[in-house]
Amino acid sequence: MKIIIYGSKYGTTRKYAEELSRRTGIEVVEYSDIEDINRYDTVIYLGALYAGSVLGLKKTLNKLRDINNKKVIIATVGLADPNDEENRKGIKDKIKSQIYDCIYYRSKIFFLRGAIDYSQLSLKHKTMMAFINRKVKGMKEEEKTAEIRAAVETYGKKVDYTDFDALDSIINEI
Repeated sequence: MKIIIYGSKYGTTRKYAEELSRRTGIEVVEYSDIEDINRYDTVIYLGALYAGSVLGLKKTLNKLRDINNKKVIIATVGLADPNDEENRKGIKDKIKSQIYDCIYYRSKIFFLRGAIDYSQLSLKHKTMMAFINRKVKGMKEEEKTAEIRAAVETYGKKVDYTDFDALDSIINEI
């Protein structure tokens, strides 16, 4: 059995998960609603990059037992360009810090580009983004990560980099 699980804060990751479900016919569920992850032999986890981690990933995938008989696919959704090698390495490091090594090394990892609409952010998140924006203004360009550059470029704006065609590589892996 296969399952698509997602962790979404403002909806872009949910949209990717629902589209993946539509294209594959695989059931989709939010990470907070998954009851028994171990009954599935293929777990596809889509998670928003949020506050330095992948939303819900640790809470969800670390419940997996007997990983040898499972196929695990992880796809992250963030603002920074997923084709940037530095960005990919940073995301992989975040994933590795959240899940057990036995899961990490058996997982296939994909990177999707998300969206942001500042008018929809909570006050807490607007404040956090304002702090980051002020903090990085004095940084030299070569010191800025892809994630920081994306945060600065999109600050205060509504942007949508959603690309459902990027799901094709995940579908091929499934």
